[in-house]
Amino acid sequence: MYRNFEEILTKAKERGPCRVSILFPDDPDIMRVAVDGMREKLIEPVLVGHYNRIKAIAQEANLPLSKIEIREKKDPQEAANLCLDMAKKGEVTFVVKGNILTTYLYKALIRITKKFSLDQIPCALCFHHIAGIEKIFVITDGGVNIHPNLETKKKILANAISVLQRLGCKRPRIMILAAPRFLDEASSYSRDADILRRLSLGGDLGQCEIDIAKNLHEAFPDRSIRTETFPDVFLVPNIETGNILVKSIDHLGIGIRQCVTVGAGIFVLTPSRSDGYEARMMNLSLGIVLATS
Repeated sequence: MYRNFEEILTKAKERGPCRVSILFPDDPDIMRVAVDGMREKLIEPVLVGHYNRIKAIAQEANLPLSKIEIREKKDPQEAANLCLDMAKKGEVTFVVKGNILTTYLYKALIRITKKFSLDQIPCALCFHHIAGIEKIFVITDGGVNIHPNLETKKKILANAISVLQRLGCKRPRIMILAAPRFLDEASSYSRDADILRRLSLGGDLGQCEIDIAKNLHEAFPDRSIRTETFPDVFLVPNIETGNILVKSIDHLGIGIRQCVTVGAGIFVLTPSRSDGYEARMMNLSLGIVLATS
């Protein structure tokens, strides 16, 4: 398992370049990522969006586009659908979100997953690195599935396990976050966690280990958090919890975060709209390592 994003960047430079589609790159930072990613032999970009807007941003930022393919698509949903179709056909290795709402990509990914992979479900994985923990860990799903039931959680875990194994974590350690009680009754979240743990012990979830603890206080009662027993994956009970947890790590834990959405065997890089040049370059590196492992 990679200990930090710098190790991922080093590996990406060994594996690139990858042909990728960048959806609505009409932003100076995103355009710089496309040009510099090509210059550093990380990617071979295909820009999808408003042709005139793309050209105007490039000229304003003094960035050359003479060697970059541009595909005109003004409607955001049609553009997202095109990028996902390109990935499914193998025309690009993965898709990169640019200056567009993530919901368009989610809709496109849900559509293509229902068409080609009914046994799967799209979900978002946020990769984090924080001080004191000498490895990258994942929170899922804080993006696509609003209130997942037990079957959906099994599919979310299947995605997470597969992705972590691509990063060299052969047997991911998973914590299923759950409150023991809810509205003075036994929590359904806790029941789901117990069922999933029993399934993992029986080998029904593949190569993984689900922690008996359902929060970090239970896992580390002495308040001494250790990397070797810190979870590789946190499965959240619902989308609100995932959003709060991810943002808390960003803004209170001062962590480094990269987000990827997966489904139907496709990787879609979904950085935050507030992410700047450096974060987006690192996001490219993560996509390259995941897609080429």
